[in-house]
Amino acid sequence: MTTVYSYKRFSSPTQAEGASLARQTEAANRWIEAKRKDGQELLLDTTLRMTDEGISAYKGKHRHAGSDLGKFLLEAKAGRVKPGSYLLVENLDRLSREEVPDAQAQFLQIIGFGIHIVTLVDGQECRH
Repeated sequence: MTTVYSYKRFSSPTQAEGASLARQTEAANRWIEAKRKDGQELLLDTTLRMTDEGISAYKGKHRHAGSDLGKFLLEAKAGRVKPGSYLLVENLDRLSREEVPDAQAQFLQIIGFGIHIVTLVDGQECRH
């Protein structure tokens, strides 16, 4: 069974009042169901909270200690998020809106841990 982590993030309190969280959650659920129909055995992890509400990704606050993505990265570095797991994000801008070198380093770190990143907006999968 392959573990799936669904990371959701939005930047402002105003977005909490809208459909941002629901849209991101529904997209993740649709992807998981489609893969299950194709015969993949997937388990959505619910032990890690994976929602950073009202945290901007422009300066990297979303990946530092105290944020849910930061906790995920620490778990991955410690080997508790297993290689072969999936990290679902609506779009790459959910992972970072930093300058390209910083965003690229974070992206490469995640796939370097053996974690597959899936962008739900276009269904692309990035693997190491």
